[in-house]
Parts: sequence; C-alpha cells; structure tokens
Amino acid sequence: MKIYEVMSLFLIIILAIVIIGKIFIAYINPEVFFFGEKLGGDKARIYLIGNASVCIFLVILLLKKNYWKGTILTTLYFIYNIYEGYISYQTIPHFILFSLIISILMLICLKLNI
Repeated sequence: MKIYEVMSLFLIIILAIVIIGKIFIAYINPEVFFFGEKLGGDKARIYLIGNASVCIFLVILLLKKNYWKGTILTTLYFIYNIYEGYISYQTIPHFILFSLIISILMLICLKLNI
C-alpha cells in the first residue's frame, strides 16, 4: 500500500468530519459567516448544505481512486475555507489548516509516487 493511499483515507475521514459538522450546524443553529457577512436561517442552511455537498463530491472522487483530481480539488476546497475563515473570523481554523497540510503532503507523495 502506497503512502498516498493511506493519506487519501485520512482525507476521506477529515472530509467526513467536515460533512457531519456542516450538516449539524445547518440543522441545529443555521448561522454562518460568508466573507464577513453573517448569514442566518435559510441562506445559511443553503450555504452549509452546498459546502457539505462539495465535500461529498470530493469523498466520492477519492473513493473512486481518482487521486490527482480529488487531491487537487480537496486542496482548493481547504484553501477556500481557510481564506473564508480568515476573512470572517480574522483567524485560521486549526483543523482546516491541518487538513490543508495533509492534502499538500498527499500531492507531494503522488508526484513522487511513494
């Protein structure tokens, strides 16, 4: 088993945690910041469910062993979430930063084929 296959499993687990978190927030208390603007109610639910849907798509790509596309899109997804979190909260979420580092390491492992 190659290292990038193991790292893809880590990414799938991380994305599953993100999916569950977004759905819980959309169900329990639908409030979210979108580039500094606070969304509430139905707008927040739509944004959170859309964000979770992107995660589901990324998990499907990684499960189909389409590692290059899945990892590049996952990296872009985490970059977007870090940027959006920094604009809204003026801080970088540690979990998302860790996820970005994992996805970048997976890109390096894919390139080196290890």
